[in-house]
Amino acid sequence: MAENCTFLAPRFDEIGLAFFETGPCLAYTRQDLPDELAGLPVSWHVHLPLDLPWADGGAGGGTGGAERVAGVILALARKVEHLSPGAFVLHPPQSPKALARLAELLEAGGLEPERLLVENIQGRDLEDLWPAICGSGLGVCLDLGHLLAHGQEDFLALPGLSARLAMVHLNAPDPRKPARHAALSLLDGHGQGIMREMLALLDPSGVVMLELFGEAALAESLRVLRGRTGTAGGEKAA
Repeated sequence: MAENCTFLAPRFDEIGLAFFETGPCLAYTRQDLPDELAGLPVSWHVHLPLDLPWADGGAGGGTGGAERVAGVILALARKVEHLSPGAFVLHPPQSPKALARLAELLEAGGLEPERLLVENIQGRDLEDLWPAICGSGLGVCLDLGHLLAHGQEDFLALPGLSARLAMVHLNAPDPRKPARHAALSLLDGHGQGIMREMLALLDPSGVVMLELFGEAALAESLRVLRGRTGTAGGEKAA
């Protein structure tokens, strides 16, 4: 992880730490997240685990395992306290009550609600959770690939979205396996239009994250982003 961060830091303004598995990430030590990372000239955010211990998977109307999940998130936050991450991206539970309870517990533990960004995943999650998101003061992270793969383009019309949208994840659905993140060069005209809409909704202080998992796809996506949006693509000037 430290090697990857050192490679990325001269090129980008912010790095996302992918804490995708609860057990291994709770076992991280300063050897995995050394103090030296705090000296890199970047901002940080954390993508929270995909296997958080929701007792009932967030289904139904209860609060699920919100207490256990909050404990995990706060423990992970302590591991990266020396990096002062600005946000924590969450794949949410299905239950609005569970999400609202999680927000309460995290705020009591010192993590401000606006730093918890709810990401759109499969299904009608943001639509179903919107009252809880707004009522709890949570932020939003929109993932372009998920939006296109799951037919969620109408999420862009959620009331007050632009005020809550703090981050966008840019990637294209892989035609061979839509859940896989692929380079932006694979976007068709519809996908390019949705990407432009997302970027227009994002406040200038928001984060544009190229959520890709290979150097070639990252470089290709930077080229596309520069050419099709007229932006610098997030890469630092030489």
